[in-house]
Amino acid sequence: MKYFRVLARTAIFIGLTACNQVSKDPPPTYAYQLPRQIADGWSVASLQSQQVDPKPIEELTNQILTEQYHNIHSLLIVRNGKLVYENYFNGYNQSIPENIYSSTKSITSVLVGIALDKHLIGSVEDKVIDYFPQYADLPNLTPAKKQITIRNLLTMSSGLECDDDQPLSPGNEATMYKSTDWVRYTLSLPMKADPGTITAYCTGGVAVLGGILERATGKTVDEFAQAYLWNPLGIQPIRWDRMPTGQVNTSGRLFIRPRDMAKLGQLVLDQGKWQSQQVVSTDWVNELTRQQVVLRDQAYGYLWWRRPFLMDGKTYPAYYASGNGGHYIVVIPSENIVVVSTAGNLNSPYAAQLFGMIRFGILPAL
Repeated sequence: MKYFRVLARTAIFIGLTACNQVSKDPPPTYAYQLPRQIADGWSVASLQSQQVDPKPIEELTNQILTEQYHNIHSLLIVRNGKLVYENYFNGYNQSIPENIYSSTKSITSVLVGIALDKHLIGSVEDKVIDYFPQYADLPNLTPAKKQITIRNLLTMSSGLECDDDQPLSPGNEATMYKSTDWVRYTLSLPMKADPGTITAYCTGGVAVLGGILERATGKTVDEFAQAYLWNPLGIQPIRWDRMPTGQVNTSGRLFIRPRDMAKLGQLVLDQGKWQSQQVVSTDWVNELTRQQVVLRDQAYGYLWWRRPFLMDGKTYPAYYASGNGGHYIVVIPSENIVVVSTAGNLNSPYAAQLFGMIRFGILPAL
């Protein structure tokens, strides 16, 4: 983790020095301002024009500025497809790509859907081991392991001895990171249970999905993403972390700007469309956002989390991408809204502050 923190600080320094102008934090007493219109594909609009009351949003911004919400880097709100609020804090600005940690996993799920749409992957029921003939000598290659499917990796239900919440688990991410081949290491793990019978948060399984994408598409993951996701959404540049093999790390540490995170949220909210282009199928979006399993006592889709927000007797179902430290893409379909936030609260209870910001600051404004 110390290594990751050094990298994060380095990335921030590079981003700051590369910008022509570093925008200042909002003033101590904030009055709402329209987001800046730039040529990145977003249309901006005022809060009022999209039926959002500015007062609760101003109060929320002041709470961030006075550190009632701790170490927030950015907060963006999109409603009805319009960027209506955008602010950066603690020295960050719209030009700085941030490491979104495990929110990367949710983007990997979108890429798997695109590969399925293009018939490069046959089905989520495809057996994982069939994509890796080069690993014919895998240890622990039991009949149960041969039954692990792509669906099992998407739902953290592979049955492998892989649990990031258990430090002594053989497949814990900290142990996997020490290996020279994360995909082979994960596929070599012993089985704990039959596939699909238990869930456990397994970063290694999503690294394996990256290997499947490469084998299925004949492209590196970054090449595939550039052609079929980043280009259609006008997202660039981004930076992928790499595994020791040189392959893209599809399980975490994608560096991307908050405005571009919001595009991914809008893509999913709009059933796979960005503006007029169908980037990923509606059927896949419905599958990745609906509850498939329960993970960590919470509803979970295909690498997307689900949760409800409750206010004044009303329930607002939501689904979201979540990354360590407070990196979120939250979609609330009933309100046609996307909320993005980044923060610097690694391995801290403060990482989940955005849920309180939505419950007590954003929903009251609607």
